[in-house]
Amino acid sequence: MTLEELIAAAVSLTVLYAKKIAAGLADRAAKGTEQAAAEHLGRLRAWMVTRLHGHGAESAVEQLGVSPVARGLVRQQLAEALHADPRAAGELEALVVPARAAVLNGGFLSPAAQLPVPRQLPPVPGDFTGRDRERHLLEAELSSPSGSRVCLIHGPGGIGKTVTALQVAHRLAAVFPDGQLFADLRGADPVPAAPDEVLSTFLRSLGVSPEAIPDTPEGLTGLFRSELAARRVLLLLDNAADEEQVRPLLPGTGQCATLITSRTPLAVLAVTQRTLLAALTEQEAWDLLGRICGTERIAAEADAGREVIRLCGGLPLALRVAGARLAAFPTRPVSRLTHDLTDERGRLDVMSFGDATVRSVFQTSYQACSAQQQQAFRLLSALETPSLPAWALAPLLGVDSATAAACLDRLLLIHLVEAHQPEAGSERIVLHDLARLFSRELSTQRPQAEADAAVQRLLGAYLAAADTADAALRPAGRRHTGRNGATRYPPPSGALPDTATDAIRWFDVERGVLLAAVKHAHAAGWWDLCWEITDAMSVSLEHQWRWQESRQAHLLALDAAGRLADGGARAALLRNMGEALRDGGTDLQGAESCFTEAIGLFRDLGDDYGLSDALGNLAILRRQQDRLRESADGLATAEDIFRSLPLERGLAWTLREQAVIGRHRGEYASALGKLDRAAALFTANDEPRGVAWVLRTRADTEAESITRGCPLPRRWYDGPWPGQLPARPTDDPLWAQARAHYADAELIMEEVGDHRARTWAFLGRAEMALHDGDRRTATGLVQQARLRSESHSDHRALSRALTVRALLRAEEKNLDEAISLAESAVSIHRHLLPDQVGEAVAALRLARLYGAAQRHRNLLTTLERAHTLYQATEMPFPQAPADVLLEALAQPIPKPPRHRFRLF
Repeated sequence: MTLEELIAAAVSLTVLYAKKIAAGLADRAAKGTEQAAAEHLGRLRAWMVTRLHGHGAESAVEQLGVSPVARGLVRQQLAEALHADPRAAGELEALVVPARAAVLNGGFLSPAAQLPVPRQLPPVPGDFTGRDRERHLLEAELSSPSGSRVCLIHGPGGIGKTVTALQVAHRLAAVFPDGQLFADLRGADPVPAAPDEVLSTFLRSLGVSPEAIPDTPEGLTGLFRSELAARRVLLLLDNAADEEQVRPLLPGTGQCATLITSRTPLAVLAVTQRTLLAALTEQEAWDLLGRICGTERIAAEADAGREVIRLCGGLPLALRVAGARLAAFPTRPVSRLTHDLTDERGRLDVMSFGDATVRSVFQTSYQACSAQQQQAFRLLSALETPSLPAWALAPLLGVDSATAAACLDRLLLIHLVEAHQPEAGSERIVLHDLARLFSRELSTQRPQAEADAAVQRLLGAYLAAADTADAALRPAGRRHTGRNGATRYPPPSGALPDTATDAIRWFDVERGVLLAAVKHAHAAGWWDLCWEITDAMSVSLEHQWRWQESRQAHLLALDAAGRLADGGARAALLRNMGEALRDGGTDLQGAESCFTEAIGLFRDLGDDYGLSDALGNLAILRRQQDRLRESADGLATAEDIFRSLPLERGLAWTLREQAVIGRHRGEYASALGKLDRAAALFTANDEPRGVAWVLRTRADTEAESITRGCPLPRRWYDGPWPGQLPARPTDDPLWAQARAHYADAELIMEEVGDHRARTWAFLGRAEMALHDGDRRTATGLVQQARLRSESHSDHRALSRALTVRALLRAEEKNLDEAISLAESAVSIHRHLLPDQVGEAVAALRLARLYGAAQRHRNLLTTLERAHTLYQATEMPFPQAPADVLLEALAQPIPKPPRHRFRLF
C-alpha cells in the first residue's frame, strides 16, 4: 500500500468514526456484535489524534465527516507525520488493514458506503494509435506536483481529441486516487451543457445529497471546490464550448488537475498547457487503418491503402469511417474504396463524419427495432431538451408504464439511446447528439400528427405533475380559480412528488423540460398548455430566483392567454409577471401595472382568491416603494377577503407583511403580536416556508426593538435617538432570542430550498454581529450575502450588505474604501431600485463615514437626505438640533472592540 493509499484509507475510516458510524458499532459491540470493528476504529482514531501535531488536531479529526477543510488538514498533517517518522507508516498500516477488514467483513458497512470515489472515465478505444509526443507532454504536466494544472487539447472536429484525452486520463488514474470525473459539455450542440447542470451531477457523484446542492451558480461552484479541496481528482471536460462554460467547473485546489477538450483554443482561459492536435502522420494513419480493418488486408494492397490515407488527410474520424467501410465489406478490394474517395463530389458522403456515416450506423439499429420501438426513437427528439425522465416514454407512446419500460430496455440494449441516472431512482433518457439528428430526420418522414399527438400527451403529463408539485409549494393556497382548460395526461405515480422537498427537487430537475414545453406549446398553438404550464411552474421559478426565465415564459404565456381571450388566464399570469418584475428588481413600474390590471380582472371575474392574492402582492410592492399607508390599506383589504374565504395561509402572509410595516414604524410590540398569529396559522397549515419567514421577520423585529432601529452600533453613534440605545445589546435576553430565531429560520429555509430568504437571514445575523463587535463573524456572513445578492440581482440585499461591509472596513482603517462601498449602496437605491427605507439606512451610515473622514459638507447634505427619508418612511429618527447630530456623527472612527467569542 503506497503512502497516498494508506493516508486515503486512514482518513476514510476515521470519517466513519466522525460521522457517528463508529458509535453505531459501539452500540452493537455492547450487545456482543461488531466488537472487532468498534475496537479497531477506536484505536485508529486514538492513534490519529496522538500522531497529528499542531493546534486543533483533535477538533480536525472530529470534523472529518462534515468539513472538506478538515479532511485536507488531516491529510496534510498525516503526510508530514509519516514522512517525519518512517516507523509511523508501519504503525498506521497495522491499524488500517485490520480496521478496514473488520468493518467490511462484519457486514456492517459495504465498500460502497465509504467516501465516494467516482470512476467516470469512458473506456479508451482498443484501436487508439499515435499521439505519443502529445500524450507524454500532457501526462508530465498533469502529474506535476506543483500548482493547479489545467491542460487543454484543441483542434478540429474528428481530430481525435476525446480519445487522446481518455488515453491520458486512464494512464494517470493511479496518480489521482480520489477519482476521475468526466463530463461531455456538448460544445458543438446548439444548446451546450449548462455549467450548473454539470456541477450538480459532479456533486452527486462526490457524495453530496441532492437536497444539499445549491441553486445558484456561485453556490454550486463554491461547494464543488470545497468538496475537491481535500481530494486528488482528475477532471476530464470534453467538448467544451467556451471559456464561460468551463470556468465554473475548474477546481480551486492544487491537488486536482483538469484536462479539457475543445474545438477552440479557449484563448483567454488560464491554462498551464495547450496542445493542438494535428493530423496523424502517415505511419500513424496506416497503423490506425490496419487495426480497424486488418493489417494484412491493407498490406496486400499497399498503394491503395496509402492513397486512402492521403485522401483522408490524416483525420482520425475519416480514417475510422474508411476503416469501418472496409471492415463492413471484407470481400471488397481496398482499391474500390480508393476509387470512391477519389471522386471529390462524393468523397464527403463516403467518409463523412456527419449525417451520412452516422445515418448508416443508426439505420442498422433502427431497422432491427419493432414498430413501437421505432416510434419511440422517433418521438424522443420531438421536444428540444437534452434529456427526459424514463417515465416520459409512456405518455409519448400513449401506452402503460410496463410497455414503455420494455420498449426503453430494447433501445438501451442496442445503444440507440443512453440512460443517465443523476440521482437514485431517477433514470433519464439521453440521445447522443448525432442520434438525435437521425431521429429528427426520421420524424420528418412521418405525418406531423404523430409527433403532435405524442408531445401533447407528454406536455399534459408534465402539466399534471407540475400541478401536484405546485400544490406542495404554493405559500398561500389557491391563488386563483382558473387553470383547468388544458387536457391532463396522468403520469405514472412514481413521477409525482410527495412532499414539498420532493417538489423543490422535481422542479429543479425538470425546469429545463418545462421551459422547453412552454416554448413548444406556444410554437404549436396549444394555448391552454402554454399558459397553464407557465402558471404551474411560476412559484418554483420564484423560489429559485429565476427571474429572467420566468419573464420569458410569461411573455409567451400572456400571448397565449390573449389568443384565447381568457381574462382569468391573463389575470393569473399578470400576477406572476408582476412578482417576477418586482422581486427581480428590474421594473417596479411594470410590476405595478401588472398587479393593478390583475386586480381589475380578478374583481370583474368575481375571483376572490386571485383578488386577495394580487392585492397582497401589490401591497408588498407599495411597501417596497415606501408608500406605507397605501400598503397598509391594501393589506387590510386583502386580510378581510382572506378571512371571508377563509384562506388561512394567505391570511398568515398578510399578517407577516403587516408586521414588517409595523417594524419600520417602530411599533415593535404590535408587530410581534401579528407574527405570533401568523406563525400559528402557518404551523396549523403545515407551511414550513411561511414559518421560516416569520422566524426571520421576528428576529429582525426583536433585534431592532433593542437597537431602537438605529443602524449604527453604539460605539459608532452616542448621540440622541428615540428611546434608550443599549450600551451592550447582548445584555438584553431578547438579543439571544433573535439570534436563535435567525438560526431556526435558516435551517428551515435550507430544507425548503428558499435561498433568497436565507440571504436576508445572513444579513440579519451580520447586523447583530456588527453591533456585538464580532467583526470576523460579520465579515463572513456579509460576504456570503453579498455573493448571493449579486448573483441574483437582489439590489436591496446588496445595498444592505455593502453598508455593513463599509462599517467593517472603516474599523479596519480602510475609510476611503468604506465610503466608496456606502456610496455604492446609496446609488443602488437612487438609480436602480427606488427604496426609501433602504436608502435611509444607507444614507445615515454614509453620513457617519463622511463625519469620520471630516468631510463636513458631504456629512451635512447626506444627513439632510437621511432625515428626509426617515420622515417619509415614518421610521424613528432623533428630534434634535442639527448641530447636535452633526457633532455626534463627526467623531473619529471608533476603536474596534475586543470581542469575546461565544462558547457553544
